[in-house]
Amino acid sequence: MLVALMMLLAAPDPHSLDAPRKAYSACIKQFETRSLAAKMDAAAYSAALKGACTAEAAALAKALIEFDVGTGTKRAAAAATAESDLADYRMTSEERFRDLLPKP
Repeated sequence: MLVALMMLLAAPDPHSLDAPRKAYSACIKQFETRSLAAKMDAAAYSAALKGACTAEAAALAKALIEFDVGTGTKRAAAAATAESDLADYRMTSEERFRDLLPKP
């Protein structure tokens, strides 16, 4: 019982991911809004998105990696998962951007 309690207390807090996720999402949303206002086309947006929100992306990746490592995942696997998560955010943003573009 004591060992189980100690393991529970040592587990990383999933809420530690909330702030970095929200910051990255907000940054991407602001980038989308500015890009739409600038009448950027989808291809240019896709290219520019890769260089946008780098500080927020790095903070989220760090938090994701630390969380996964704290749950017993190897660091290399955690880093790969974090990069996949960030790629999902970018892909979702690209899809949303295309959907918001004015139709010809």
